[in-house]
Amino acid sequence: MQFFERLARRDALLESRWLRPFAHLFSHPSLWHLNRRSVPRGIAVGLFAAFALPIGQFALAALLALPLRANVPLAAVATLVSNPLTFPAIYVAAFKVGSLVLRHSPDDAGEIAGSFGAFLLEVSAPTAVGLLLFAISSAAAGFVTAKWWWRLRVLRRHRSRCRRAPA
Repeated sequence: MQFFERLARRDALLESRWLRPFAHLFSHPSLWHLNRRSVPRGIAVGLFAAFALPIGQFALAALLALPLRANVPLAAVATLVSNPLTFPAIYVAAFKVGSLVLRHSPDDAGEIAGSFGAFLLEVSAPTAVGLLLFAISSAAAGFVTAKWWWRLRVLRRHRSRCRRAPA
């Protein structure tokens, strides 16, 4: 438990020997605060990174969060939609969507099975296109949903304040 408590603190994270060379980049306050701008950006960046790369998603999300002033912890957490349990389903769906977009027949892949390299190329192009489409669409959907959620939250708070206020 002590590891997670230490990891949750911003200062401890920035003092990490792995992040020390980049700590100055992550020191901007807007990268750590929850507000109406950083939350949707963080979720969008994290979802994009979750589908864009099979490995190194946390690092990609953190690096993309820097210039966009997105919330870094939310960006990192949002990458968890792509995990070992969801990985096979995501990649199969990405292949199918990419095949539809490229008008690539899955039967074509079976014909080239003699050459593993050619088979891999035949499968990787539709999968990459599908993952790119998933990354863009999930980032857009996450951004819009987070914006909507934040607005709804503010409206609920405003209404409850108005009800409590003396007339």
